[in-house]
Amino acid sequence: MLRKGWLAKELRTQVFEIRYYNRYGKQDMIHRNIGALKILSAGDLIISIIFFTTSKWVATGLILTWHYWLLIPTFFAFAMFSFIYGEKEQKSYCVVRTSAILFSCLLVALIANIGIFSDPNRPDILMSFLLVLMPLFFSVETWVVATIVILGGCGYSILADIFKDPSVTQHDIFVIVLSMVMSMLVLAYSARLRAISFIAIEKYKKLSRTDLLTGILNKRSYELWCQKLIYECENNGPCALAIFDIDNFKQVNDTYGHIIGDKVLEIVGRTLSSVFGSDGLVGRIGGDEFGAFVYTRGGCDMLGRRAENVVAEVRERSRKELKIDVAISMGISTKIGCRINYMEMYFDADMALYEFKRAALKESCTLSV
Repeated sequence: MLRKGWLAKELRTQVFEIRYYNRYGKQDMIHRNIGALKILSAGDLIISIIFFTTSKWVATGLILTWHYWLLIPTFFAFAMFSFIYGEKEQKSYCVVRTSAILFSCLLVALIANIGIFSDPNRPDILMSFLLVLMPLFFSVETWVVATIVILGGCGYSILADIFKDPSVTQHDIFVIVLSMVMSMLVLAYSARLRAISFIAIEKYKKLSRTDLLTGILNKRSYELWCQKLIYECENNGPCALAIFDIDNFKQVNDTYGHIIGDKVLEIVGRTLSSVFGSDGLVGRIGGDEFGAFVYTRGGCDMLGRRAENVVAEVRERSRKELKIDVAISMGISTKIGCRINYMEMYFDADMALYEFKRAALKESCTLSV
């Protein structure tokens, strides 16, 4: 039995998923739309040329007026744009989105022009199919597609009532209205499918780059992001790397069990996220080893103090939550305006870490490069 309010809940879920996709799926939209524009423009251009050259045999009763020939330069222009712009590494969402909308609007206008003015006595076929299929063409906001379909359908109906033969006007208006209704259903379904697909892919991407136990970046993702940010920092300012190692972690596992050991790792991950999450990257880079990378000038200046706060907070939280003492060693490496890669920074921080372990007072040892 369906629960009361299930429909409203389902609609809210669908709206949320579509809005989420519209907000965060811009790169996916760029990829989908530039691909769709290539296929639609080039494919329609080839089909149009083949049809026009063979129309005397396959469509003997059809007269190809200038209204039909307007399709050729339109498809050619968009095909050239999509293939040339598609080769660029950095594509603008606004440019691709505008191109997709413009192509849709021009296609509706050209098909309406053919259906109304090329042969006013012929019932519509193309426009109704176009309106139904329109939501499948591009990944743009649902309200944009709905607006194009509604304005295109209403505009066609008005022009048909004015210019077309009365014997076919009623048929055309009925078919167009029915096509608009079907188009809205296709729009809702296709938008939901795109959103669900994007959310599922993002979920698995997140799982692939996240350490499941601590919820922070895993080793591979953390190192890739650090190297990327180090490259960006080469001419833009300092960056710093801090690594943390849980002292005697094997002894914690042997004495208190692996469940407590896992909870210690979770505490360290939570603490690093709370201290560095606003302007840095945190990741688990080994069994009991963690890293924090900071790439803002203010963050680098305060890194030593923040690292000491991590050590103190982990000790306090472990005492409060687990009733045990957990000590952490740390090492810091800073980079200021020179070429260096992640592994070099890691080596310096690792050396500082072991200097920290050997130091009687457990003071941070920082290597600047």
